[in-house]
Amino acid sequence: MSVELRGVSAAYPQAGGALRPVLAGVSLRLAPGEVVGVLGPNGAGKSTLLRLLTRRLTPTAGSVTVDGRALASYGRFQLARALALVEQAPVVPAGFLVREVVAMGRTPHLGLFGTPGRADEAVVEAALAATDTARFAERRVETLSGGELQRVVFARALAQRPRYLLLDEPTNHLDLRYQVELLTYARAQAAAGVGVLVVLHDLNLAARSCDRLVVLAGGRKVAEGAPAEVLSEGLLREVYGAAVRLLHDDGVPVVVPRFDG
Repeated sequence: MSVELRGVSAAYPQAGGALRPVLAGVSLRLAPGEVVGVLGPNGAGKSTLLRLLTRRLTPTAGSVTVDGRALASYGRFQLARALALVEQAPVVPAGFLVREVVAMGRTPHLGLFGTPGRADEAVVEAALAATDTARFAERRVETLSGGELQRVVFARALAQRPRYLLLDEPTNHLDLRYQVELLTYARAQAAAGVGVLVVLHDLNLAARSCDRLVVLAGGRKVAEGAPAEVLSEGLLREVYGAAVRLLHDDGVPVVVPRFDG
């Protein structure tokens, strides 16, 4: 049981029919019950990995499987029961109440014309409670702040009850409290057996919240392992082109930028 990318390459079309390579020979495995962070500078291919997993992009080489099955063999609702995505810039239809948006997460379990039952309603209430969104559940989504909307989209993903949760910069628009709380929710999902793949820019949040880190640069995987193994001054200088100093807090690396070069 796992999500696996094996030797995956990907490219985006350009004008004139040429392809712009984005990923080259990347392999990654996500198992149930773990939180894996994907790091790297802008343009490294982090979000492209998630597009491959959600079939928004087809690999030019390699394979993608979910629980031993080729990704392409899944039906739409089957895939939505397996994978849930929280995007960094989510699009939510206006005119709906927060509770209604969260309830949309139950659609893969009901089908297009299914009617939610008490069990579905209980799942929705649990998702609202877990994300501290129950207190504005009767508000329309267009009245929400960016941070509130991000938590609602996370709640919708929780209501989906996926086996794997994909998070693309989920702490965008959130203040420090809710950044910590959202990643705490993600860890709680992992403790319940969900595999969590999270793309992050904040190295310290990644070090604190992830079991394993995968570092991309130039479309290739350049490092993988536990945060204390992966985050080194030399690697960060090489990947990000920035000087840093590493401290440690209870064995967890803390990245401190240096302004003296």
